[in-house]
Amino acid sequence: MKRKLLTESLFIVLALAIVALPVSGQLTASQTNTFAVGDGPEAVVYDGSNVWVANQFSDTVTKIRASDGAALGTYAVGKRPLALAFDGSSIWVANYLSDSVTKLRASTGATLATFETGDGPGGLLFDGANIWIANRNSNTVKKMSKTGSALGTYGVGARPIALASDGANIWVTNNASNNVTKLRASDGARLGTFAVGKGPFGVACDGANIWVANFFSQSVTKLATDGTVIGTFAVGDGPAGVTYAGTFIWVANNGSNTVSKLQVSDGAVVKNFSVGRGPYGVVYDGASLWVASSSSAQVSKISPTSTAQAVP
Repeated sequence: MKRKLLTESLFIVLALAIVALPVSGQLTASQTNTFAVGDGPEAVVYDGSNVWVANQFSDTVTKIRASDGAALGTYAVGKRPLALAFDGSSIWVANYLSDSVTKLRASTGATLATFETGDGPGGLLFDGANIWIANRNSNTVKKMSKTGSALGTYGVGARPIALASDGANIWVTNNASNNVTKLRASDGARLGTFAVGKGPFGVACDGANIWVANFFSQSVTKLATDGTVIGTFAVGDGPAGVTYAGTFIWVANNGSNTVSKLQVSDGAVVKNFSVGRGPYGVVYDGASLWVASSSSAQVSKISPTSTAQAVP
């Protein structure tokens, strides 16, 4: 009887082990750690050592050490901070309900200045020379120097959300127009407007192509820099933030509570990673991917991005 029970127990253990073997494409959570931040984290940015998180319902930003997730400080900004950018020495924060951007010293979090924007700033980009601000309610983009001088304001589509640079041009997602606008970075001239999916949200450049997350289409669109559509690829529900990292495109699926990892070459989903509820912003720190989960008051760190294996 004892031998029979031992044999049956061993069979059960072996069967469970077989079920638990990794399967490509499954949700992956084994290499994901989470860290508490403020209320409603939406945007994240990396300054070379630390990750900054915009807590939209706390009116603060949190600074986290990238190496271990330790909270280094929380700093007050304007009302409902939605977007972040790093210019090499300072953190810029878009305050949606204050119609302003706050400039913080990255080393200490001290407020250096606050500058007026258009109505409802909700997107930020540093293109290597200047700051670009997407004003969601003005349907404009504002160009500003690192010192805060206004360099121009340019009309785009309805409800501009996010911006990306291809090195010479600025790409803007127009959430209510279902298209993206291409502006020449040097003078803001409009070079084209190109149709994408429904509710375009995040945008990123992989060095050769533009990737757009279509929030209401459950897809991402890949464009050539001349605006030609190369392909549209299915992802999770409510794709929001998108970034190019570790030779892959990463997409935060707000409604699926996942992040999709796509091959740049063909848009194929390599893996999906489970994260906190309501993911929006994503950023790469050179080794790991950070995801802001707005409904969970936390950020997730997926590490290492280059060798993560799928698990049940």
